Amino acid sequence: MAHLFTPTRCRGFAARGFTLMEMLVVVAIGGILAAVAAPSLVSVIESNRRTLISNQLMEDLVFARRQAIALSSSVALCGRDSTQPSKCIALNPYPTDWSNGWYTYIGKSAGLTPASAAAGLVLRSPQAAPSGWKVDAYLGIYNYVALSPRAASVGNGHFTIYRSGSATASCVVFNYLTGRARAVTATVATDVVSTANGQDPCKGLD
Repeated sequence: MAHLFTPTRCRGFAARGFTLMEMLVVVAIGGILAAVAAPSLVSVIESNRRTLISNQLMEDLVFARRQAIALSSSVALCGRDSTQPSKCIALNPYPTDWSNGWYTYIGKSAGLTPASAAAGLVLRSPQAAPSGWKVDAYLGIYNYVALSPRAASVGNGHFTIYRSGSATASCVVFNYLTGRARAVTATVATDVVSTANGQDPCKGLD
């Protein structure tokens, strides 16, 4: 009786696995591609993080402006003091460091106290910037920004947002007459962004 079906074993190249040499070649090619793509990937991640922080600050400035108009009362933003988290950071040293986040609160001064939160005056609490990131506030003679019911601001200047060691920064600039803010990207010509004279790429934009 003839066999109608005879199982056969697959033979040839398709049946065998990869050799060690082939695996090493694939790993080597993957390593080369990763090395080439890494700098670009780091740049993209840095750009996205910079944009995220500047967008949050812009959103809070817009929120403060809307709330000031809606409540017929001034609404302010100030940086959180790292040693006294429930208070606004002092003006000196200049620029003011807002890297620990910022409060959005009802009022028009830097007189933020623990009682402010208890009284419901704090509208938004701070969220610190990621490790290694800086938010420098150049606000002239003030350590806060206050939006009045007429939408004008107290405190004219800009914020410089950057990663330590980077040559590029996001600049959040606001107009004290209109209370409106805008964001741009700027790069220092030499070295890296810092508070040193000539190393703030946002200087002159406000």
